[in-house]
Amino acid sequence: MSEIVPGITIIDASYDGASISTAVPAQEIGDLVVRDGLALLKGAFPADLLRGILDGVFAWGQTTAPQREAETSSHRIDERPVKSQTPHTFHSHNFQLCPGAIDAEMDTLIRPVFTAMRDLQNAVAKTNAGFEPDPAGRLMRPQVIQYPSGGGFFGKHVHPLEPQRVGLIVGLSEKGRDFNNGGTIFRVDNTDYSFEDTHDMGDIILFRYDLPHWITPIDANEQLDWTHQAGRWTMVLPYY
Repeated sequence: MSEIVPGITIIDASYDGASISTAVPAQEIGDLVVRDGLALLKGAFPADLLRGILDGVFAWGQTTAPQREAETSSHRIDERPVKSQTPHTFHSHNFQLCPGAIDAEMDTLIRPVFTAMRDLQNAVAKTNAGFEPDPAGRLMRPQVIQYPSGGGFFGKHVHPLEPQRVGLIVGLSEKGRDFNNGGTIFRVDNTDYSFEDTHDMGDIILFRYDLPHWITPIDANEQLDWTHQAGRWTMVLPYY
């Protein structure tokens, strides 16, 4: 383990096509995140693998109609919705990895990475979550989110600690290529930690799920255009 940014523990990681291996045992990582709030897994996924997912998800979102609510995989564009509790501008691609709820080609593209994320999540958070509902009706809901260049952002917000306990954010874009400015900030014990320059494509931020966090505006001086792929992209796996 190392500390590239003061207060953020950096842990080397790798992906073998099925699972994520870490230089520190998952239980120790979970304990560290609960205690300190944050950790960063470097190189958890190869960038060329994620580039294919980024391109494929963007194309899917451009060729299928957006929906506010759906019982199958769908996407939606939010540009400062007035009824939202937390101000935001983003394009969320929401997937359901269960039979009949996702296109077969998209399933093949994203399932391996989200499955590895699920297994890591369960290992570090000591949960037993899956992509289909448990007896309490809870399930993991894979999402790919674009914070577009031209001001994509997410205001400061918090989540309940349970049942997720630990959040995972996979970097799906590259600063300097897909976007130029903006990123995720967390507040831990009245100190703000920015991942703008340390969360590279393929890295995973791990955070205690009840920490305040937000996304600063992405390339705010550029023109917002929902038909462009530019922006900061992430893969997340909320459990509720």
